[in-house]
Amino acid sequence: MTSQRYRRVIVGFDGSPAAVTALDWASAEARLHGASLVICTVVPDGQEPATSDTLATLRRSVQELTGGEPEVRCVPGSPAVALITACTPSDLLVLGAHGRSALAGVLLGSVSRACLHRAPCPVAVVPATGERPRHDRVIAAVDGSGPSRRALRAAAIEAELRGASLRVVHAVHWDPLGVEWITPTKEQLVAWGERLVAAELAATGVRAITEVVHGHPKEVLIQAAQEADLLVLGHRGRNPLAGLLLGSTSEHCARHAPCPVIVVRPPQD
Repeated sequence: MTSQRYRRVIVGFDGSPAAVTALDWASAEARLHGASLVICTVVPDGQEPATSDTLATLRRSVQELTGGEPEVRCVPGSPAVALITACTPSDLLVLGAHGRSALAGVLLGSVSRACLHRAPCPVAVVPATGERPRHDRVIAAVDGSGPSRRALRAAAIEAELRGASLRVVHAVHWDPLGVEWITPTKEQLVAWGERLVAAELAATGVRAITEVVHGHPKEVLIQAAQEADLLVLGHRGRNPLAGLLLGSTSEHCARHAPCPVIVVRPPQD
């Protein structure tokens, strides 16, 4: 398939162990996409600006971590605003799940939510879990919405670049309203879900292993991520079967998944 790759991979870096893990992942992701790597450190308003010695130390540290000479920026302002402003729709923004800035005392975890909701490009959140076994598996969360369809295409590219298998996971669940004449069975829900996934694969031209699971999306996806190298899902998708906002699911997965998570945003956002 034709690969729509990222132009730049921008990573928020604060010197914390979590940020180092995110930088390591971002460096590998940039190599996969043939993208330039940009390291962005933010000094909040009111803090002393970074000195030339501090910047030189930062650049040396980054060069040692990445084995190259990526672009290093140190910008003033609100961390979330600075990172969001640095991005364009053709970029990928990478953040550590948690971290405290040694340079400015900023909790990176506190800005990840703003970036997930406001960045003009896909956002990757990398957990500070250290070394994990490689599973050669990328998971795409599918719910039949436009955002999840974009996530499916993005996941297919990530799997192709990694030489990994692609697994599509769809969660089916019924919340009784108390006014139904007929309540669908578990088997009916799974059958409907299988037809939905088949339609999505046909519409996108993506080939993947499919898994339709009965359960809440948050629980199903976190469980599936246990044996995955990457989880990709859309932002603000709506499951037409369960009426669940995938926006809350994407944020939950970004915070709790054991593997890196890429949240793909709608272009109009």
